[in-house]
Amino acid sequence: MSLAAAAGAAQPAGDTQRLTAVIADLHMGHGRDAGGAWLASEDFRWADEFERFLEALDAEGGGATDLILNGDTFELASSDCVHDDPELGCTEPEALAELERVLAAHARAIDALAAFARAGSNRVVLVPGDRDAALLFPTVRARAEAALGSDRAAVAAGGASVAADGQVYVEHGHQIGWRADRFANWPEPFVERGGRRHLERPWGARTAGALLQEHEQRYPVADNFADVAAGLSHALAAAEATDLGAEAADLLHYVLFRMPWQQFRLDLDIGDVQPPTWDLVSVRTQGPPFLVDSLPDDDRFKPLAQRALEAGSLEALMGALGDAELNALCDYRAALRRSRRRLERYLTQNDPLGPPVAECPRLPDSRGGQFDYFWRSRDLIYGDRLEAVQAGLPDRGRPIAVFVHGHTQLVDWRQRILLSTSQGRPVIVDGFSPVRDALAPVVVNGGAWQRTITPVQFLRLQAESGLSDAGLMRTLRPEHLAPCYSFVQVDPYDVTPAAPRIRYWREADSGGWELAAVCDREPELPPGDTP
Repeated sequence: MSLAAAAGAAQPAGDTQRLTAVIADLHMGHGRDAGGAWLASEDFRWADEFERFLEALDAEGGGATDLILNGDTFELASSDCVHDDPELGCTEPEALAELERVLAAHARAIDALAAFARAGSNRVVLVPGDRDAALLFPTVRARAEAALGSDRAAVAAGGASVAADGQVYVEHGHQIGWRADRFANWPEPFVERGGRRHLERPWGARTAGALLQEHEQRYPVADNFADVAAGLSHALAAAEATDLGAEAADLLHYVLFRMPWQQFRLDLDIGDVQPPTWDLVSVRTQGPPFLVDSLPDDDRFKPLAQRALEAGSLEALMGALGDAELNALCDYRAALRRSRRRLERYLTQNDPLGPPVAECPRLPDSRGGQFDYFWRSRDLIYGDRLEAVQAGLPDRGRPIAVFVHGHTQLVDWRQRILLSTSQGRPVIVDGFSPVRDALAPVVVNGGAWQRTITPVQFLRLQAESGLSDAGLMRTLRPEHLAPCYSFVQVDPYDVTPAAPRIRYWREADSGGWELAAVCDREPELPPGDTP
């Protein structure tokens, strides 16, 4: 993947004979305070691990590696950019000042990236995400490229990175489906006011994002949860919030539509099981209670949703949802219900032993096990995104075969069970295909090159420590989280890329660091931090 392709230009033939690694969501922020302590808001505390990772990656690729930093490398959506209109983010000078502060705070990591870009024929591409969309300002882009100090390092000015032959496509993921952090005019995420150009602030940044930033000061791991929405729910529970007021509907919307499909166990799909047809007339008759009932009883956000329902705050949200959105909620409810009834131990967002939610009512002709394919909405969301992206790319003779995204921080866990049930038939174990009974295109979420925690891991740590929600959220620091960092690897290929692989840079049993196929590490509190 060449730098020209990052901007959508043509590439030389033979460019596929390179290793491609995609990392995301490093979230380099303001670093340390004047006394040298990490700021509560700083998530990237891993310069040493990062240096070693880049050295190992350079060796793995033999000096011919394309490293794609897939969005939110930098925290540039500063809450310091305050304007009268809440839809306005930073101006270009404000964003440039933010970048300067981040570069200074993380000089060691930036120097390591620059050294990687200079080694062999390696290349580095910075794909903008929602938190560092400011990279699309010309002066901010130029400063980031100058900091990397190599003509083989560039910002993807088109908002995504595309392989030479068009078969590997990488975007951050905030533009997918109904994401709350979508920009109206990506990759031109700007609005004009009073003769000045600002970054747009999507509604998710104005509501959930602002609330997370506020609570992160007390709970430093609030935005280290995978999925991110879970961090918001846990922070609000720790703060003993009882009423979200005017923002309740937007926050419920945010929580409901994150939809971490990848937590569920998949069955071997040969296209014989069909999706159900939900009775949307009956669903609409339920009104706003349907939204609250879409959360399981043990979801930490449910009491807040119930309070909003009692206050009459959810009527407009329920009325605004279209059929596709209601179908998605019903599909997700059904998938969660089945996973809990099957006691799936791989669940990351919900306790496998927790109470199942009720299914939506089905139309009579789609009842029974032959109508238990619950991934239709997932397939449509990602399939539609792929179609839209493909339509905007030059015709290079081959369609997208691998679509890498991130944004949610929740990595696609390896569906090893498919290997044991496939009877030798090729299957996708990292990611999925939105095309039924097909091996391509593969859509894969690489998670975050970051230490994260899932709600199920939080529950386990809580049981071990005996701490309350508030006690554990106050105690946890990013350093306590599992010492592993996920990424996507696409191996060199001749004609068609092989299935992408999820890999991890993890702390080894020996105390060093290693590349591995699984994380197999858990968050852990030091002995002195438990009662």
